Amino acid sequence: MLIAISTLAVLLILVGWKFKKQRAVHIPAMSLAFLIDLGLLLYIELNRHAIATLQKTMSSGADEGLLYFHVSVSAFMLVLYFVQIGTGIRLAKGREVSRVFHRNAAGLFLACRLLNYVTSFFVVSNL
Repeated sequence: MLIAISTLAVLLILVGWKFKKQRAVHIPAMSLAFLIDLGLLLYIELNRHAIATLQKTMSSGADEGLLYFHVSVSAFMLVLYFVQIGTGIRLAKGREVSRVFHRNAAGLFLACRLLNYVTSFFVVSNL
């Protein structure tokens, strides 16, 4: 079920990216993807105790490199979400100076989200 919800978020991000020049599609798709991802993060932490599980897994000698990579990419992705929201709001208010930064950060964000998605399959199978 969580994979399906995560897949929906990724698809919404891809829709938002595809329609980046059409604000009526881009903004709602990206906003909904953010809300879904934030909800997933909260659900995973509250129901699966992700941080405690991570600490336990680390001490058991499981595939630490992959797990550290997944957590690092996930944390950076969340930071980039807020960067994208901030610059997106500025763009919506007509501050065109934010456009280049928003576009460049979007590429990095997309890469992080896709890496997060792919590594989540391996992390879940190793826990």
